Amino acid sequence: MTHGRLGIILCPMTDDNLMYSLKKDPEEKHIFVVKALNNGSIKAKLEKAGIPYEEVDWDRDVVCYHRGPDGSDFGILIYCIDLGLHSKPKELKAVVEEITKKMQPYVDAIGFYLGTCGNFEWNIPKWCEQEGLKPGAMFCDKNGELCHDCVGINIAGGPKYLDLEKKYAGHLFMFPAMATNYDEFMNADQAEAKATEESLTDEMREALGIEPGRDGYMRWLLQMGGYQYILKLDTGIGDRENFEPDLQKVAERTRLDIKVAEDGWADLQPTDDLYSKCKSMLGASE
Repeated sequence: MTHGRLGIILCPMTDDNLMYSLKKDPEEKHIFVVKALNNGSIKAKLEKAGIPYEEVDWDRDVVCYHRGPDGSDFGILIYCIDLGLHSKPKELKAVVEEITKKMQPYVDAIGFYLGTCGNFEWNIPKWCEQEGLKPGAMFCDKNGELCHDCVGINIAGGPKYLDLEKKYAGHLFMFPAMATNYDEFMNADQAEAKATEESLTDEMREALGIEPGRDGYMRWLLQMGGYQYILKLDTGIGDRENFEPDLQKVAERTRLDIKVAEDGWADLQPTDDLYSKCKSMLGASE
């Protein structure tokens, strides 16, 4: 049986991957979710799956050792980060490294449920080792190479990602979490995009062919990027009830037709391997 304190730094775009592993793992575990503005998604999914958890305050509970994993059993401490950080690589790196350091006294290992999102040289487990921190693990392909973003995480890696882009050029890749979190993902740079959109005069909109509203502006951006279709990548995890309706809503708003990826593109190998690695970094008892 596993025992020890596993820290999870979680981006909402990968909470389906974590939930998949938690539901599949029959071992008893005590889960603690740090109170934060961004933890609503994982709490709702834990509740829907009937998986018990406790919400804890970082300063009052965790730092003071009042509540949280104590190492006597298999305890998981989940710290959620802002989805919008994916568009700010330097800030993402700084935030994750700060959380990693402040987690050190309270966990035995850390699973990084996130992508590097533009920080291509950022190998967090290696950084942890260099800094003398607790061991860490990230999403990797079967060859141990990092999966750098949420698409790579769900198709198993970089080389396969390049093949996908070649085969489906001009496609907006959409898996369940992307469809569910479409607005949050696309609005990560909301302040900058809103300012740009509001600066457009009617004459400029007419000349550029930009329709009114945020969706009109997004359609123009997608058109400028050469996007013609949405590519449906069904990982088999996530919100099965709402994936199709959410996908249809995105298609209507972007006015992109939907294509379905051939079997074999979606792959949960990085998800399975990350959870297994996380547990292997902890101790075991009879």
